[in-house]
Amino acid sequence: MIKALVLLAAGLAASAHAAPSPILKTFTLEDATRLALLNDARLLSAEQDVIIAQERVNEARFLFLPEFGLQASATKYEARYPMSTSSDLGNILLFPNQGPFSDGLGNTDAFYSGRGYMNMSLYEGGKTLNTLRLAEAAQKQALSNHESVHMDLQLSVKEVFFRLILAQERVAATAEFLKAVERVVDGGRLDAWERIEAEALLGAARAKDSESAHNLDLARLNFLKNINLELDTPFQVSGDLETRPVDIDIEKAVLWAVELRPELQSETYKAEMDAITVNLATSRRSPRVFVASDYELTGQRFPVRENNWDASIGVKIPFAYDFWSQLREKKAEQRQGQLKRAELQDRVRLEVRQANENLRYWQKEWPIRETHYRRVRDMYDAAARQTAAALSRMRAMEGLLDLQLSYLTAVTEHIIARARLERAVGRDIAP
Repeated sequence: MIKALVLLAAGLAASAHAAPSPILKTFTLEDATRLALLNDARLLSAEQDVIIAQERVNEARFLFLPEFGLQASATKYEARYPMSTSSDLGNILLFPNQGPFSDGLGNTDAFYSGRGYMNMSLYEGGKTLNTLRLAEAAQKQALSNHESVHMDLQLSVKEVFFRLILAQERVAATAEFLKAVERVVDGGRLDAWERIEAEALLGAARAKDSESAHNLDLARLNFLKNINLELDTPFQVSGDLETRPVDIDIEKAVLWAVELRPELQSETYKAEMDAITVNLATSRRSPRVFVASDYELTGQRFPVRENNWDASIGVKIPFAYDFWSQLREKKAEQRQGQLKRAELQDRVRLEVRQANENLRYWQKEWPIRETHYRRVRDMYDAAARQTAAALSRMRAMEGLLDLQLSYLTAVTEHIIARARLERAVGRDIAP
């Protein structure tokens, strides 16, 4: 029995050892962006808005075509006095029948009817044309909104990608620092007071390493959430924290933003829609000229052979009690839209200048931090070949780590600042 259990345990262990490890997916920035564009719910919803807007344009175009239809009915009735069918059946007059289908008391069996009809508006005060223009403006607005969501998503992916790269670099740096401090503490000859200070430095190094690992886990979750993958997906990212200086004319950048930002383009189309809705409200007072025709077969025997037809041209002149109220309402909405557009333009100009100021700061700060870090690192490498006190070495390593992390942070912030400026302007910025 014991031998059988041992063999079973060995078999389970062997099968567990032979189980394939999960395959790590490797993502570059391009891979992450492409995957996010395929799966993001906001972008997919914006795409559906574009489809809806296109179909509404098609519907508005169909209003210019005549309306055709066919209708057929079979009616069972009893009439002692003349009557008519409902409006859905064409208001057909029915009379008491004393023919072969009558029972002598005025009762009849059935009545059959079939008709074809056509209806077309010739003039409605521009209502049909304005409806089409309104749908086309809404389609353009949907396209602008889709582009805005697309740009927001690209910026979001770029931010989480490079912050994940930074988190990985911080983990590698703090882990290396912790190992170096442990080697110094274990191999150094320290008195009681030096031992206390060394242990305090070691505790700080462990805390930095633990915090960096925690921030890396959060960055990984944030990355998976932004590209819409399962949060337990095993993966790794491939990329470097590299950047280059950017030279941009802020006045041109502001003009580009006012011209290119999809949010402002969307508001431009909203202004066009507001003007069209005012025209539609005005057209309610316009007369409507239309043509209509019908061809009808009716009878009490089947198949029906008796026929009627008509062709008409008519004019409808509406009198709406709420005309002026609706017109004032639409004009007030148009004015409200003008105020919102002016506010949005001011906000866009502010965003561009703030993004540019942020980029200028990190563009000036990043080379200074890099130069300082590399100079101190060279000094440390030269001093490491010489004998030094353990505490002095640990303090030097801690200072070098702080400079390295500060430099990596500056590079990351410069990359993100450039991406935010490109989003604020609405176009890529050449280095």
